Amino acid sequence: MTARLQGKVAVITGTGRGMARQVALRLAAEGASIVGCDIDAEAAEETQALVRSAGGKMESLHPLDLSVEEQAHALAEFASEQFGGIDILHNNAMQLRLGSVEDSSLDDWHHTITHTLTVPFLVSKHVIPHLRARGGGSIIFMGSVAGANIGTGYPGNLPILAAYSVAKAGVIRLASVLTNELAPDNIRVNTISPGCVATPNGLLFYGTEGSEQRRVTLTPNLIDRLGEPDDIADAVVYLASDDARWVTGLNLAIDGGHHASGGAGPARADDIAAYVPSMAEMSQVDHWPTRGSRAR
Repeated sequence: MTARLQGKVAVITGTGRGMARQVALRLAAEGASIVGCDIDAEAAEETQALVRSAGGKMESLHPLDLSVEEQAHALAEFASEQFGGIDILHNNAMQLRLGSVEDSSLDDWHHTITHTLTVPFLVSKHVIPHLRARGGGSIIFMGSVAGANIGTGYPGNLPILAAYSVAKAGVIRLASVLTNELAPDNIRVNTISPGCVATPNGLLFYGTEGSEQRRVTLTPNLIDRLGEPDDIADAVVYLASDDARWVTGLNLAIDGGHHASGGAGPARADDIAAYVPSMAEMSQVDHWPTRGSRAR
């Protein structure tokens, strides 16, 4: 590793598993002191042990329910007390309940909006004064391709992520608002919007390789695989470091091309073939030879 974050203090929410666990390991390997948290105390302790066994510094506050403002405030104070300040905030923690609009109860809706949108608002609110006290810093939100204005938010346009898609769209917008509010304080704000990443929870929905679930999951992608937690951690390291010192207001889609394809994936060969006659009638194709090829 390059020690790009040497001397920095990073608060990461939801470090019990998945992408946040990998981010904690990577930021610690780059020299940052980590403060994590999770509502699942056992999982949080496991991540802390992994970071420490790899030679990193990490403290964790658990179990912690960040939907309670007093506990969000406690996390910020704990981090500052442990390491003397905060330089980086990675908002990763979230919970969701599945369902279409019609099939979601009001409680399901409130639960998902609260734990996916309100939680990063509360944590950011209480960490910002500590970033300002350090003369600046970096906030990295976790959006989602589900928050983009394409389809239902889930591959195959399946109607199961109504509240979550709305909440993640709100996270992306919250980051944009904070980008403008915090620029005078030298606090950069960016968002990462993952596609389908092979986390333990994600794999419950994405199916095994070769299954119909996996086919539906990968159909929107231009790169034919699931994401890996390291794909996300790489981006967090960059956005947290001085390498990104002139980067703010970015929503970085790390999704295998899901968003770029409009959720449709690459063009099918039979669809292209269906248009070949019309193309031949309406235009004159002019192919130029490339090095190593022979002109016809």
